[in-house]
Amino acid sequence: MSRTVSIFYHSSIIAVSFVCGVIFFHIIGGPNAEPFILFIEPRLADGDRHSIFRLVLPVAVSVALVLLLATHSVLKVLVRVTVAIRATFFGFSSVFLLQKLEAFWVYTIWWFPFQLIYCILLLILCNLLVPAWSKRKIGKMVPGRTILLNFVAFFIIIVAEFIVISYVLK
Repeated sequence: MSRTVSIFYHSSIIAVSFVCGVIFFHIIGGPNAEPFILFIEPRLADGDRHSIFRLVLPVAVSVALVLLLATHSVLKVLVRVTVAIRATFFGFSSVFLLQKLEAFWVYTIWWFPFQLIYCILLLILCNLLVPAWSKRKIGKMVPGRTILLNFVAFFIIIVAEFIVISYVLK
């Protein structure tokens, strides 16, 4: 029962944050939102998507922020907020891509699946570092193999995203 509640809780974080991003985009409006989106994620423009630095930077910043917040006892409450912010930007920028009619395939093949997987992997990392509902106390040591496996998954997804951007969307 606890695992089902945890899955529902984490799914709700992603879903509600995504919808909030969509609503936020409609409140701001497309022309006003474009500079903000392109500042945070310049790969969404028609420009260079092949840069490995631009590919790794957003993921690395999110992971570093989760790791930083999870290490301090006062800030552990904000760990899942990092994922919620990422999912909100995911929804915000999804509407931006879908408004551009020529970017439908970019959204379908690249943006949506990979950003969703990144959000899920971040939530798994959050749950490993700061469990939501479990018998394990917060701050208890997590086996290093489990966290290493999560980072290997991040690496595999980054490589897959690079392959999709470089060869499939070309």
